[in-house]
Amino acid sequence: MKKTSPLLPANTTTTSKKPSLPTSLSKYFWDCRFEELSLEKNDLFIASRILNFGDWKAVSWLQSHGGKALIQMTVKNRRDLNAKTINFWNMMLHG
Repeated sequence: MKKTSPLLPANTTTTSKKPSLPTSLSKYFWDCRFEELSLEKNDLFIASRILNFGDWKAVSWLQSHGGKALIQMTVKNRRDLNAKTINFWNMMLHG
C-alpha cells in the first residue's frame, strides 16, 4: 500500500516498508537505534540532528529527501537546535 508523505517531495511515495537512512548518517545518531529511524516517522528529529551536527553531504541528503519545507519547519519548531545553527539557517533560508 503506497501513501504520500506531506513532508517528502510531491512525487515521492512511500510503502509500508520504511525507507532506510544512508549509513553515512549513523554517526549523528550515536544514542539511537539507527536502523529503526525513518524520515517518514522521525523527520523533525532527524533534521535537527543533521542541521546541528551534519556536514554538507548530510545536509544535501536532507535537502533532497526532506526539502526546504522540512528544514524551515525544523528551524522554526525544534527547541534542540543551538543558537548558532538557528541563526545560520535563518540567514540561509531568508537571506
